[in-house]
Amino acid sequence: MIINNNGFTDGILQALAICVFFTTCSIQNQKNQAVNEYYVVEENIEKELNIKKYTQKIFDENFKSLTFSKGSIILGDPFYTMNSQNPVSINFDLLSGHPESLQYQLIHCNKNWGKSNVNSMDAVEGFDSDYIENQQISYGPIQQYVHYNFNLPNQNTKFLISGNYIIKIFVEGIPHQPLAFLKFYVSEQLSNVNFQIDESSNVEQSNYLQAYQIECTYNSGATIDPFSNIFINIQQNHQYFNEQWLSGPNFIKENKLVFLQDDDQTFNGSNEFRFFDISSFRNGSQFVDKTIFRDSCYQVLLRNEVKRSYKQYLDYKDMNGRFFIRTYDNDDFDYQSEYGWVNFNLDMRKQIADSIFIFGQLSNWVLDQKFLMKYDSLTKKYHNKILLKQGFYNYIYVTKNSKKISTRAIEGAHFETNNEYVIKVYYQDPIDMYDRILCYKNFKNY
Repeated sequence: MIINNNGFTDGILQALAICVFFTTCSIQNQKNQAVNEYYVVEENIEKELNIKKYTQKIFDENFKSLTFSKGSIILGDPFYTMNSQNPVSINFDLLSGHPESLQYQLIHCNKNWGKSNVNSMDAVEGFDSDYIENQQISYGPIQQYVHYNFNLPNQNTKFLISGNYIIKIFVEGIPHQPLAFLKFYVSEQLSNVNFQIDESSNVEQSNYLQAYQIECTYNSGATIDPFSNIFINIQQNHQYFNEQWLSGPNFIKENKLVFLQDDDQTFNGSNEFRFFDISSFRNGSQFVDKTIFRDSCYQVLLRNEVKRSYKQYLDYKDMNGRFFIRTYDNDDFDYQSEYGWVNFNLDMRKQIADSIFIFGQLSNWVLDQKFLMKYDSLTKKYHNKILLKQGFYNYIYVTKNSKKISTRAIEGAHFETNNEYVIKVYYQDPIDMYDRILCYKNFKNY
């Protein structure tokens, strides 16, 4: 037999070429499939984060002890004055034994917390996203955590315009799985507000309601149609569920918008906030029945509580729903404070139709399912337990049904209650096409 070596070689080369061709096609198909899957995932992410209205929300159950402070003011608000030299410090913990590389992103919003049409480069100078570099692993506590801290503004991020901002906290490279959305306010402080609390003109409810009237200054030379473009938001004790909006004043006096008292401009007087002190797990504290160590964690049993809607008003100074972190058991409250399960018990002869929530800064000023009280028919109590860091806490019970949310059913309502009112003045700028904050101010009716 005679074999043509050249023909044989050509056949082998052709076979190899065919194999390479099909292999290349297969690889390319896999790449195309991977790319297609990538874009599908991205589309799903966009759909998941296509939020029409942002809310303050904690997504990760390990995200704890969120506080805002400014200078020496530890009970601060999430509020910064434009061009001020006093940045706001944001502090929080993640329950973990090792630090994560975390980032924040700033999202400019309109007055109703929808994403505004302002480009991020027009809202923020520098980076609208940056790393949270200040982190410290706890040392000493049984429950390990990492304490994080960053300032706004800072050397990498400066605010160019006022308004509502959402601070999105996320792990590096995973922006579609945020740990938290935090509300933040930047104000120009160009307006001055005068806010007065008085008795309601409703004789039957005058012992329970707080009525108000308000005056607000504005720059008449730089404001187009103050009747239609200025909006005032009023919150009692940071409660979003009964906030009120005002626009269209009764009249304008010189450069002041005047809103006179009327039947709609009232809030339930509510009651002073309940409180407890867990600054020490070794010694007795206010409103703590006992503290025990069980199941590798501290268990704090608060005293049994009762419904206050039928009780007379008792005047005492509170923090209007806030808390601050401190410890008497160790030296450094940021990194050495312990965490413990705080057990809440509310006596109630029978279960009511409404849901009952623990509310305050400890719940991040929202009605969160983790703070929902559950009824035990055997003990005739509503109960829940929350993992909290050592400190001094205020809170209140809020009821919710399909029609309304209220503090009155459990806590009662008294005209004499010392409340804090947060006033924000928005200007819907028809030229720059975004909602400016002209003033952010806190008032206390005592």
